[in-house]
Amino acid sequence: MKLSVTKRVLSIFALVFIVIQFYRPNMNVQSPETLDDFLIAAKAPEHVKKLVKNSCYNCHSNNTDYFWYDHISPASWFVDNHIKEGKEHLNFSNWATLDSRDKTGMISEIAVNISEDKMPLPSYLKIHSDAKLSKREKQQIIEWLYTIE
Repeated sequence: MKLSVTKRVLSIFALVFIVIQFYRPNMNVQSPETLDDFLIAAKAPEHVKKLVKNSCYNCHSNNTDYFWYDHISPASWFVDNHIKEGKEHLNFSNWATLDSRDKTGMISEIAVNISEDKMPLPSYLKIHSDAKLSKREKQQIIEWLYTIE
């Protein structure tokens, strides 16, 4: 008995889906916080730490808090690429290793990106609505950023 074309196509898609689950990118969970970490090195107050970790650290640090769907390919590939891009621009886990001019530039860039709603990315906020910052929270972070030496 021959399978219908629809059943064959669905079978092929199912097989491909199963096979791609065996290719997994490395998880971005590398090390516990160190003294090089931005929030530790810059002595952030607790309320700012909470805001920045919740809204920024998944993509801009060496430790990502993964959700269940981040483990399913091809979504895991997209997430991995997104994290790599984020860390190329800014990695809070390596803050203390930057020179003072780079830090000053980054602080200014962080403040601008937050105030202009460029960060967290709107695409990230669609899935992670808890990372959305209120105007007051943005202002708290920005005010603190400009106290960093």
